[in-house]
Order: sequence, then structure tokens, then C-alpha cells
Amino acid sequence: MAKAVDWLGVETEYRAGLKSLRAMASEFGTSDGAIRRRAKKFGWVRDGTTIKRERVKAHLAGKVAPEHANQPEAVAKAIDEAAIEDINDMGTGLENARIALQIANTALKAIQQDADKKYSKLMTIDARNLKVLTEASRHNVEVIRRIRGLDDVAPEANNVLSEEDQAVLEQFRNECQG
Repeated sequence: MAKAVDWLGVETEYRAGLKSLRAMASEFGTSDGAIRRRAKKFGWVRDGTTIKRERVKAHLAGKVAPEHANQPEAVAKAIDEAAIEDINDMGTGLENARIALQIANTALKAIQQDADKKYSKLMTIDARNLKVLTEASRHNVEVIRRIRGLDDVAPEANNVLSEEDQAVLEQFRNECQG
């Protein structure tokens, strides 16, 4: 005898949109095709991921989260739980980026105030050290801005130094060698 499928559970997961159809089918003991057919028959809409993303963005921006329009209570609860998990992860990422930014800033200040020039000599030996510190600073500012939703930075922009940064790096190299 075939196991009865918990279609209410399937509908909740489907509408929440947080798992793949294959994962849901495996969890509930049915096929992804059966889930698709039932979703089409009963008009289930998979928009939980969008709602969750908007709830996370609103929280990080300090705004009121959008309401769960036309969502069953179980779906709304699943979306809220997933949003809380994402918010916690984003909070951890934000904290880590701030710590890393502070470490890089402390190191750069030590180099700037280096009376014995021991740090400057280290930079002369291998200028990649300074590049790593400046890139780490820039990257962590971008992470903070992205988490906070302050701007949309293209991922490819993270991989190269700007002309201004290259000029500063070259000037530092020349000063250290001279």
C-alpha cells in the first residue's frame, strides 16, 4: 500500500519556495511531477523566496517588513523562519566584515605611524602586503554596503584596483625604494 502524501505539507513547502521540487518530493515521498501537477491544478504560487528576500532587505534597512499577501499561515511561518535565519547570517557577515575592516585599518595606521620604518621596509620587500590590506579594506566596505543594501556593486568590480588605487600603490613603492 502506497504511503499517503502530506499534501498540506507539500503545499506549504511549495508556496514557501525555499526548497527545490526534487528535495520536497524526496521529503514527502512523491515525485516532482506529481507536485507540479497538483500545484497547477490548485493554483499554488511559488513566491516565498521573493517574499523572504524582501523581508530580509526590509529588516536590514530598518523598515517594516512587507505583509504575507494571500499566504496560508503555515507558509507565512516557514517564510518568516527562513528570513530570520538569513537575517542572523547577514548579521554575522556584517559583524565579520566590520572586524576585518578594523584589523586592516589598525594595520594601515601602524604602517603610517611607523617611526622605525620596520613596517615600511616590509612593504618594500613585498608590496603585495599593502595591496592585500587595501583590497581587504575595500572588499569589507563593499560587503557592508551590500549587506545593508546601500548600493548594487557588480561582482567583477571587486577583482581589480582602480587607476587611483594603482597610482597610490605605485607612489608608495617609489617612496619606499627611494
